[in-house]
Amino acid sequence: MAPPSDVPTSPNATRIGSQSQKLRCGSSKVPASHDVTRNLKGHQMKRITLFMGLAVALALGQASAATPGSRYLQLAADQRVQPGTATLLSSTIDLSAPGWVYVQSDGRYFPGGSSAANAYITINGEVVSNDSYIDWRQSTSAQQHSFNVIGAKYLPAGRHTVNLAGQAIGSAVNFGSASNLSVLITSAGSVTNSSLPSDTAQLDFNTVGSPEGMALQAKDRKLLMTAQAGNPGGPIVAMASGRAFAWGNYGDGMLGIFLNEQEPGIESMTWSINDIFSGAETQAPFYSQGLFVNPPAYSTVSFVASESPYYQPQDANTNNVKYKFGANSRLVTLSNGFGVVGKGLNPGFNYAAAGPYRRFAYVCVGTNGFAPGCPSAGSQVVIGEGQVCIPQGHNGVVLFSTKSRVQGDPNDGGGSVFLFLKIDGQQVGSLGTQQLGSRPDSVSTRTISASYLSAGSSALAPGCHTVQAVAQVLGDFRHMSLNADMPLVWFD
Repeated sequence: MAPPSDVPTSPNATRIGSQSQKLRCGSSKVPASHDVTRNLKGHQMKRITLFMGLAVALALGQASAATPGSRYLQLAADQRVQPGTATLLSSTIDLSAPGWVYVQSDGRYFPGGSSAANAYITINGEVVSNDSYIDWRQSTSAQQHSFNVIGAKYLPAGRHTVNLAGQAIGSAVNFGSASNLSVLITSAGSVTNSSLPSDTAQLDFNTVGSPEGMALQAKDRKLLMTAQAGNPGGPIVAMASGRAFAWGNYGDGMLGIFLNEQEPGIESMTWSINDIFSGAETQAPFYSQGLFVNPPAYSTVSFVASESPYYQPQDANTNNVKYKFGANSRLVTLSNGFGVVGKGLNPGFNYAAAGPYRRFAYVCVGTNGFAPGCPSAGSQVVIGEGQVCIPQGHNGVVLFSTKSRVQGDPNDGGGSVFLFLKIDGQQVGSLGTQQLGSRPDSVSTRTISASYLSAGSSALAPGCHTVQAVAQVLGDFRHMSLNADMPLVWFD
């Protein structure tokens, strides 16, 4: 579906175990170094022309696939949830043998008043996912926002019920049409699902020593969860998703996924950043994805917290954020047995020349005449593309996931940014949405996502198919940008 004409103007909901997010102090500093962002202000933005289609697809030489019975659902219309909890989507699956089930939901929510919102997934009544929680009650510019939920569970043979729950706190919350629920009976034989047992201690970094282009120093990041991927060989898919809230100074928290306690390059992992700030949200969802194509056997994968490292020596401006990641944040890994797995990159961005450690690998996706070489607002712009090839004997069940970060300018008038998927030219799946308020509130960084599971009558036929992650910008923007770090991944 194309971006709807009825996209509302604001977002809000929770089932959270701990709501200890009272702010104690702080002001949100405008970072220095890039005129596109409060994370980078002061330097002229490089105009990057977008080209279509770099992909990495792995030919695994086998026709194994997700077990038949996987399910894909999405909301046909916006659903309003009054204070409390409602089931947004529900499905049953039948397993003929015990096995792993991976679940993911991507969508959008917006407040119906002074509210907070949450989304999470249960299997047979048990919570198996993170809480994708957002709090607009202290926001001076409450806007529609994307959410992401992930989880996994090893289930016995038999019938099982999977529900996507939506929660509203304070006032009503609207969950947008096309918000989805994917239930993948995965072919991966090694799966982990780790969660934070409680809120973290206060996270407070000083990233002066980790400038753009340099790997984060050990003092500049914290490993919050580590999982043994159980991969005897072959690729690892990793998903991380959670919530973070201000605990001291406002600023930009950051989430990533590390392999064997080392920072991967942006061709293998998508950073997540959200401005934790009353001009945005004081608590918000964070979510990252990774594909490690040829990792060492029996690698470890970590959920890593940091801050957006925008230090610039000319004005000694650094990120002063103090925050916590919330209880039940999740790290899921899958490996060992994929029939189809791959990723799509943006060939308009020169990954080799830029180097692996880039948090501000901007690609312009929309302008109202301010940025020569940048697509005009309203254009559909491909930010990631690849070929997914379904071998003979494979059932065509594949999960596709796209993530990126929205970065506006302090002088933007505001509007909406959309992210969605296309397969063979047809739009499929959920609709990632981030609305941005008028100047200066459009400058705050947020993470945006969309996903799709080709299942049932929509399973992919054998052969190769073109998959694209597509961005579209509607509104008054100077040079709205997304990021080039691994925008697209797929697996069965």
